[in-house]
Amino acid sequence: MKLLPLLLTLSILLPGLAGASWWAENDYSSGSNGLKKDSLTVLTTVSSKLMAGGSASFYRDTAAYPEKVYAFRLPLIYTGSRNLLSLAPFVYPVSPQTRSGAKGVRAYLRTSLTEPDDENYLYLTAAAAWAGQTAMLAGFPGRKTFSETAVEFQAEKSYFRQFFLLASAAAFSKSGDASNANLLTPALDHADMACLGTFRQVTALPDWVVTVQLSRSMKPEFASHLYIGYSKIAFRQAAAANSVITGLRLEISQKTTLDLAYNMFKAEDSAYQNYYKILLRTVF
Repeated sequence: MKLLPLLLTLSILLPGLAGASWWAENDYSSGSNGLKKDSLTVLTTVSSKLMAGGSASFYRDTAAYPEKVYAFRLPLIYTGSRNLLSLAPFVYPVSPQTRSGAKGVRAYLRTSLTEPDDENYLYLTAAAAWAGQTAMLAGFPGRKTFSETAVEFQAEKSYFRQFFLLASAAAFSKSGDASNANLLTPALDHADMACLGTFRQVTALPDWVVTVQLSRSMKPEFASHLYIGYSKIAFRQAAAANSVITGLRLEISQKTTLDLAYNMFKAEDSAYQNYYKILLRTVF
């Protein structure tokens, strides 16, 4: 679930989950450097307020990752009248090709500062994540282990349920022997730790990231949303990057949506890179 933060995704789909038993999502991206990313997520209703499920994904980037890097997640989501709590453990099994892997967990709490049926709602979210990595380091024998943590805050504001503004900021910390300068093909995509606002995998070690996203509902004339977002990602020992996303989310039916989106990504010392996404969600 990398196109939108899970916070915004659930804000859109939770009304359609009433009476539903399953939620399925397929998220596919491709683009520069032969990037291929695909994920399948399935959630099921455990009780009236609890959902649990699983997710499997891979990415392959011919510039650095000619072999697929796999990841698995076990999301758990609790929804109350004003609060939403999510816990998502994840694991990247050590690959025999890259000899790198990762494991960790992300948790966040969203709370509503307005009434549940308020068209001008305001949501605030606090999130935290931890990840431990095993990776090859240039100039070192064997593999090294290190860990990272992230803290993130989000605010989402609706205006008459026609305009939606989401702002997010996250900071990362690191402990251990690794740095951007000597890491070789680390496995972890840091989008599992915080909202990064890009379709490509981000395996270099971030320092901080800020994201802003604006979306516009075209209802009642058209069952669709237009959205655009911008992210700035600062890295510990690499050039900062800028990312712009624009897309269209179509409501194919009351319980099925299709996202078509484009991402322009540019590290400040590199050329522009282009990525494309198609994402299908349905509840049943």
